[in-house]
Amino acid sequence: MRPRRVVSAVPAVLLVAGCQGGHGDGAPAGGTTAAPAVSAEASAQVLDAYVRRYNKAVTAGDTTAWRALGADAIDATAEAALRRGGGRPPRLGAISLRNPVMYVPRLRGLPRWFAVSALERRGRAERPIFAVFAEETARSGWRLASQVYFTGRPPRIATDAQGYAEAVDPGSAASATAPAALPAAHAAYLDRGDEHALHAGAADREWRQAEARQEKQLRAHGVIVSGRSAPTGYPIYALRTTDGGAIVTYSLRRTTTYTAAGSGDVTAVPADVRAYLHGRTGHRVTATWVWRAVAYLPVRGAASVLIEDLDLASARVS
Repeated sequence: MRPRRVVSAVPAVLLVAGCQGGHGDGAPAGGTTAAPAVSAEASAQVLDAYVRRYNKAVTAGDTTAWRALGADAIDATAEAALRRGGGRPPRLGAISLRNPVMYVPRLRGLPRWFAVSALERRGRAERPIFAVFAEETARSGWRLASQVYFTGRPPRIATDAQGYAEAVDPGSAASATAPAALPAAHAAYLDRGDEHALHAGAADREWRQAEARQEKQLRAHGVIVSGRSAPTGYPIYALRTTDGGAIVTYSLRRTTTYTAAGSGDVTAVPADVRAYLHGRTGHRVTATWVWRAVAYLPVRGAASVLIEDLDLASARVS
């Protein structure tokens, strides 16, 4: 069956899903039989509601709308953004989403989720995004679980005869590495440069280089830097690709401690950490960032990070 176009407030929605079945907006996915995570109409409503809430948050400074946007890794950094902004969401222009393409899997029960690629327009600028929306419980509503900006085209996502995408069990051993192992593999690269199980992306390499420069600069200020990366424990979302591999969306957490040695000055920490602390200082500052990443996991060989982003989640002084 051909993909279905849906008329909604989000223009030109292309749903990679069949025309029959699917849950209505807010209807729980019960039982043990796999069913489409969301209907065509409901998926368009999810995107429309997200755009409305986001625009209300960033143009009107609505903190309630801001807090209602995200789940998982997005939610983990939402409060930090408010704190850095003096209690207001980031002051950004309104967005619209053009030509969204939905990747809707068949799932058993809750949580439900689906992925979407689209062009995000802000003013005259457009950027491609890849996002996952999730409904964790029957009462939680649909929220943005992950969003990253990308360049180029990821491997093609496979669909069944009705046009639905195929969800991959995070614990599946169909590939050399299970999707569930990718956050730890990514953390191993950030900590040690280990690429045995995962080929890092350009942003990872730039981050490691920048962190090495920062550590050198901070040592000159009498500050010792130590850090550790680890999986967040948030859900991992994986979809089958046409070559039998998978596109995997996951997250990880990086915690860095800045300790003043002798007359060291811990005010010389990254700008986003200083903004979060609003001038507070002490002997030690501990900051945590959350990474959102999308990787390609082939049938054979190591996974490759395709796109990623990170935001500050918290900071504290001791």
